[in-house]
Amino acid sequence: MDDDRKIITWHATVCGYKKQYPDAFLLFRMGDFYELFYEDAVNAAQILEISLTSRNKNADNPIPMAGVPYHSAQQYIDVLVERGYKVAIAEQMEDPKQAVGVVKREVVQVITPGTVVDSSKPDSQNNFLVAIDRAGQQFGLAYMDLVTGDFYVTGLLDFTLVCGEIRNLKAREVVIGYALTEEEEQILSRQMNLVLSYEKELFEDIHLLDPRLAPIEQAVSSKLLQYVHRTQMRELNHLKPVIRYEIKDFLQMDYATKASLDLVENARSGKKQGSLFWLLDETKTAMGMRLLRSWIHRPLIDKDRILERQEVVQVFLDYFFERSDLTESLKGVYDIERLASRVSFGKSNPKDLLQLATTLGSVPRIRAIFRRNGATSSCLSD
Repeated sequence: MDDDRKIITWHATVCGYKKQYPDAFLLFRMGDFYELFYEDAVNAAQILEISLTSRNKNADNPIPMAGVPYHSAQQYIDVLVERGYKVAIAEQMEDPKQAVGVVKREVVQVITPGTVVDSSKPDSQNNFLVAIDRAGQQFGLAYMDLVTGDFYVTGLLDFTLVCGEIRNLKAREVVIGYALTEEEEQILSRQMNLVLSYEKELFEDIHLLDPRLAPIEQAVSSKLLQYVHRTQMRELNHLKPVIRYEIKDFLQMDYATKASLDLVENARSGKKQGSLFWLLDETKTAMGMRLLRSWIHRPLIDKDRILERQEVVQVFLDYFFERSDLTESLKGVYDIERLASRVSFGKSNPKDLLQLATTLGSVPRIRAIFRRNGATSSCLSD
């Protein structure tokens, strides 16, 4: 009877979480494995090419089951997310040896295409999660890279501009804050092949927002924050305050034009080699690489801002020895933005902490280089 009660409780727990996250694969921690059940198990077995077994094999209707080892689960999660699926992680919240009855479990994170942080194949590119909202004829668009903490918002006048900005950001997931028309949904989900998520609630903590933002910009930024906190379920102290921008501040090129110009990747091969980015990239850190890529993606058109950037470049041209010393010092700088996000997510390991310590240890030396021989402080602030 106790076994029957355990099975009933376990079944209710699995079904309850699946009801909360119907659009996600539910990975249910059981000892050294994450198990999937029912339709999730059948679909995951095919996608991940893992064995499909069953629970309660002697029952009239055995429950389909498939599992992946806990220590290598990330590579399987990466495959699912890369295919455009969401993954809900249900962890054991108590020691199984001390638990009375069924071990208590809770969903601790939902990993989506736009919120990937702990990938087994990290790279230096941004992964932007976009949110859109609408008030009358005005659209708001906010986007965030959950790894680097970058957070931006703008207002747009029509849906065509919204789609263009999403394409330029190469987003894979869009958080929708209003009722889409049938045509809009078809464009986003079918033509642009985006994962659509929905968020109606506003985030209560507004310290990352700017009170000077327009109401639609406030709303879309708040809904993006709400979605991120609802799926990640933890404090995200590495997130930066939102920055407002105008698309008219940059040279406007549609996605097709950017692709044909081979700006950041070769249009034929899809690789960096042969692009303008490949030609210019002499950066020494992952942060510098992302910054250069963003500058190429969004060329400035304001003369004062262009001249300001050129003045900084001129400083490095004028101070040869300082430039050489800085280049050498940057070799000890790891991707501190990604390291900060791993710490914030509670996923850092000893290697991450050593890299963080090495990077922070390089900061005084780098600051000293900027201050030598009258090198302008504008470089330091930039």
